[in-house]
Amino acid sequence: MKKRLTTNKAFNNFAKFAVCALLCLMLGAQSFVFGYGEITEPIWEIEPTIDELLDIYLEISLYDLTREEAIVVMLRNFLINNPDMVPYFGNALLTAFDPYGGYYPETTSGELFSGLYHGFGIVLDGKRVVNGIKYHAVVNRVFDESPAAEAGIRGGDEIMAINGVNFESFGVNAVSHFLAVCPDEVNMTVKRGEETLTFTMHRDVVFVQSVSFYPDELTKTALIKIDDFLDEYMFYDIYQILEFLEENEYENIIIDLRGNPGGYIGNMLESLNMFVVGEGIVLYNETDKNGQTESLKSSGHGAAFDKICILVDGDTASAAELFALSMREVSGAVIIGEKTFGKGIGQSLEALSNGDLAAITAIEVFSAHNTAYHGIGIEPDIKISPVYVKSEKKAFGQLNFVNCRQIKANADNDAVLALNQRLCAIGYILPEDVSSKCTGKTVTAVEIFQRYNDLPVGITKIDYTFIEYLNFFADYYFTDKYEENDAGLECAEIYIEKGEKAAKEFAKASAK
Repeated sequence: MKKRLTTNKAFNNFAKFAVCALLCLMLGAQSFVFGYGEITEPIWEIEPTIDELLDIYLEISLYDLTREEAIVVMLRNFLINNPDMVPYFGNALLTAFDPYGGYYPETTSGELFSGLYHGFGIVLDGKRVVNGIKYHAVVNRVFDESPAAEAGIRGGDEIMAINGVNFESFGVNAVSHFLAVCPDEVNMTVKRGEETLTFTMHRDVVFVQSVSFYPDELTKTALIKIDDFLDEYMFYDIYQILEFLEENEYENIIIDLRGNPGGYIGNMLESLNMFVVGEGIVLYNETDKNGQTESLKSSGHGAAFDKICILVDGDTASAAELFALSMREVSGAVIIGEKTFGKGIGQSLEALSNGDLAAITAIEVFSAHNTAYHGIGIEPDIKISPVYVKSEKKAFGQLNFVNCRQIKANADNDAVLALNQRLCAIGYILPEDVSSKCTGKTVTAVEIFQRYNDLPVGITKIDYTFIEYLNFFADYYFTDKYEENDAGLECAEIYIEKGEKAAKEFAKASAK
């Protein structure tokens, strides 16, 4: 792992340990946790037919082989004749006793661990939420050194038009899908305050940063959102954030780890070290298969704050859990939210000679005070769950291969109404634009959807395949409930402003 921070020797020395560790705490997609333990006896049974064949072979074969030798020869010959099956066999071995190991071919490991994508470097949000769908697109975040950042686009810019197409009255999904299939050069018109500005940007490789930062000068409280611990430059980003907070005399921080699946333990430890003030304080402990324990201690150059809140949920896992737990134990942070996932084992990423990667579960990790959380999770100090609003399930009119032929520009009929209902449900057109009239917005929305799904483009080219796709998207985007306001973040803000008692009272009231 490369580190960009070179100005602080204490931090550099600290980073060397993390670089040498090369241990990756990754969250699997499974919703369960396997136990782990010593395998005392090998299992030589494979599959009924093959087991029967092996029994017969060992009984009458001229060649004197043990069952284990026969299996090894069988696998060897199979893989020699079917080299494309090596990743499947490797993955079968690495996931045999827990779901966190894995075999990653070179072609996919770069995609999994690089944090790169091809695009413009913006994250969209909506000014308005209806039934869980966002409308009126605004720029929520711009990645550093991305095409959007270099063009001059900023967070908070309201998107008005892209390449001459007016998006003032469209949903966020329509804007996102349009950007996904538009040419590499984009002219984006935005509203910024009272100004209307147009920027040109070119699609390029974008590095997705794990850390985002939202300071509030009025309350002297900063929100730091950490999406994962995979970004090898996040140490430098956090260091810059802390320098800004120190220079501007910020007193409190909220660290949002909700949905954070973990990542490289080295990145997590570097980040944790920057929030621990004292020197020589144990940050975490790890134990390997032989019972050997290793600990890492703080450098003593961490930043101090009056109040620290950590936001967590059921998807906070692995290295993110370790960060939250150790922050509570050594920096006095208050954990707010829901019980965490409970993954306290780590995988070592081993490079194979063919360029592939093997993730092998190698250690169990413990917090600063040697607290175990694997298979247990972390209970928050203040429990609060998202406050949901029930979605309204609306019935759509009939849209089929027969009546879709009535859909034309400027047409006014029930087929158009059924089409507009579905376009609204997938976050393309606004609820108030749902009517039986085929307006210019309908035509634009249909063409965006067609291009995004690689279908024939044109309002008169709606066919059975288009309808199938549209119905699928309508089902996909519908949720039974959605969150209108961020109750967890609001609880953290109340804790900082009014104290723990007020925050607990808010959490209790939210549960009703």
